[in-house]
Amino acid sequence: MYHPRLKGTHYEIGKHYGEILYKNGINLGDLFHFNDEQISFAKECLPIYEKYLKDIMEEVRGLADGLRYSYIDVATWLINIYCNKDDHGCSVFAYNNNSNTYLARNMDMPPSYKKTSESIVYIPKDKYSFIGHSTSMIMIEDGINEHGLSVALTFLLSKEIKPGINGGFLLRKILEEASTTKEAINIINELPISSSHNIVIADSSGDLALIEINFTNKVITRSNNFVVATNHYNSESMKIFNNKDDNWYLTKDRYHTLYTYLINHKDININNCLDLISNKYGFICDYPKKLNFDTIWSSVYDVKNKDIYIAEGNPIKTKFKKDKRSQIIFAKM
Repeated sequence: MYHPRLKGTHYEIGKHYGEILYKNGINLGDLFHFNDEQISFAKECLPIYEKYLKDIMEEVRGLADGLRYSYIDVATWLINIYCNKDDHGCSVFAYNNNSNTYLARNMDMPPSYKKTSESIVYIPKDKYSFIGHSTSMIMIEDGINEHGLSVALTFLLSKEIKPGINGGFLLRKILEEASTTKEAINIINELPISSSHNIVIADSSGDLALIEINFTNKVITRSNNFVVATNHYNSESMKIFNNKDDNWYLTKDRYHTLYTYLINHKDININNCLDLISNKYGFICDYPKKLNFDTIWSSVYDVKNKDIYIAEGNPIKTKFKKDKRSQIIFAKM
């Protein structure tokens, strides 16, 4: 994983990172071969992004300038992510008892993504600082901010898409603007969405939420005990939007492992969370080799203490390490 530390205005952050990548010979040109549908979709979405995510789109502009590409090409690429038939797995749970709150996730994708994934420190001017993980620039797939607000998404294959904001940009906005689960939900309620996701949120008070969301529907489940998400919807009103492959990348097997353990254990600690997300209590990330699919990172957040445990690879084979950056960055806040 790359480990950039980015600080300043959004434009400064984007340009600085773009220049680093440019100097290191990173070439994104192969990603910018868009079909007519992608170009048209991005064109419809762009005014929505620039209305609701003005600062973040300035970062996109800065990134484009630093990389020596056009703003439109970089924006078109990022806007279409999650809105096509990409291969994303992922398993997430959040758990709370009287003394501890945890959020854990496995990011499951083709192994080739491991080399380009990122663990990023963001210190944006006049926004909340956070540490996040991602397979794409600027967007975030899980993270924790200076208030202990933690969030992660899982991906679902969209049966249909409409102009809006994708999940990676949505999480980015949440981490830099929300301090509680309630505030995060308010942001979600304000924004039009384009892609299909489960979003899990946990804050330092132990307030947990699961949001099942797509371009037209949304179901919010609140809990003070636990929530679970893999790559399908579970609420009755959202099931009609599930992909035809009922057990896509073994999503139901993974869900069963997490739900069964959490419903049957009432006093869970950090070590239990690390073991659960590491396949020690049932199938969660031991994919058959024929799928060419793997967990490319695992992250576990001790929400109240703002600690991060990260395995940069499949946790069956890769040990979790405590991310020391969180205490350095958040101690200053």
